[in-house]
Amino acid sequence: MVKIKASKLRDVELITDTGIRLGWVYDLSFDEETGEILVIVAEPDEDLDVSQFVTDQEGLLLIPISAVKSVGEVIIIDSNKLAVKSKLKRLPSVATATRERRLGGGLQRKD
Repeated sequence: MVKIKASKLRDVELITDTGIRLGWVYDLSFDEETGEILVIVAEPDEDLDVSQFVTDQEGLLLIPISAVKSVGEVIIIDSNKLAVKSKLKRLPSVATATRERRLGGGLQRKD
């Protein structure tokens, strides 16, 4: 297993396997009890119509970790596993608790 520090993921671009630019990693949300990463919280690309995607109350994309195909210079997301409103009603307790369950108190933005 390759280990990657969460801080290295900040601002990494997210692209679907069909070539759609989703946005950039903003943070991670995890289950406090198990430590399992649930979703990647992402700042959406300015050209992305977010109305079809699952978002939090601040408009950030919630991408299930199960949709990640590969991590490298970019993160490739399996478009068939991507959480879209037509497939999901809601992600279990993530949308309401994203801010409280940040990995390490939130990733620091590189400006």
